[in-house]
Amino acid sequence: MKKIIICFSTFIGILIFLFLLFFMMMLTPVKEFKNKYVVVRKGESFNQIYNDLGIKYTLTDKVYLKITGNGSKARVGSYKFDGKVSRMEIISKIVSGKSDEIRLTIPEGFSNRQVFERIEKLGLGTKEKLEQALKKADFPYPHPNNNYEGYFYPETYFFYEGTSEKEVVDAILKEFLKNYPPEKYPDKDDFYNKLKLASIVELEVAKKEDKTKVAGIFLKRLEINMRLESDATLKYELGRQAYRKELLTDMSPYNSYKHKGLPPTPVSNPSKETFDAVVNAEITGDLFFFTYKGGTYYSKTHDEHLRKRKETGQLK
Repeated sequence: MKKIIICFSTFIGILIFLFLLFFMMMLTPVKEFKNKYVVVRKGESFNQIYNDLGIKYTLTDKVYLKITGNGSKARVGSYKFDGKVSRMEIISKIVSGKSDEIRLTIPEGFSNRQVFERIEKLGLGTKEKLEQALKKADFPYPHPNNNYEGYFYPETYFFYEGTSEKEVVDAILKEFLKNYPPEKYPDKDDFYNKLKLASIVELEVAKKEDKTKVAGIFLKRLEINMRLESDATLKYELGRQAYRKELLTDMSPYNSYKHKGLPPTPVSNPSKETFDAVVNAEITGDLFFFTYKGGTYYSKTHDEHLRKRKETGQLK
């Protein structure tokens, strides 16, 4: 009996020792950082995060994450580490989601003008310096006169304090190229025209099924040399809603009521879904459409178009 007690006590002692050793390893500073930022992306594992921090991912980390259930709880964001930091502190901070990033969200359909304004408000740079950075960018798609409209990919980006305008621009354009690999689109002019059309469709309708139909109508109009007549194009040029009189008289190349074909550049930054809707456009006999109270109505003739507008109450 005495031997059993001794063995049991020894076993418990070993367990306590291992337990203390385990937590000492987790609590002991593993590395000293000096204003080190790490960006955690969706679906990223702690193994990848440790690699970004230059820390070896060990069995101890794996066991700790398994016991605590934190292995799949890494929160998207940008985290700053300064000074001596332990493994437990790293994990706790990233699981908490209390990131130290400056978060820039580019909504679908935003123009570059709107994006610049948002960047300036966040303190990430000025329009002038951002445009200077764009002039130096190595970018494979057409961007006449340094106009990068359409290329500011709609996404949420994470930056840290002190990020340069060049780094902001590089991150946004890199995201665009990730979604539109240059090798996939060898005809860059054709790609640019599709992007222009997608930028208009983005501002006209929201539903996926409407995007393919509206893209088809615009493509049909282009095919028969008919004006697009989209308010969105002149609105882009003016930076506000275009009045009816302006649509009928303004000779801006962005006024698709006065000029045939596509505008000189995209007029917004479209989503990938909208670009794909242009690529897979549904071309029917319809040449007209309008949206009213959440619905989109299609017509083959102008008379039918006017009749539907009156029937729905959109036209008094």
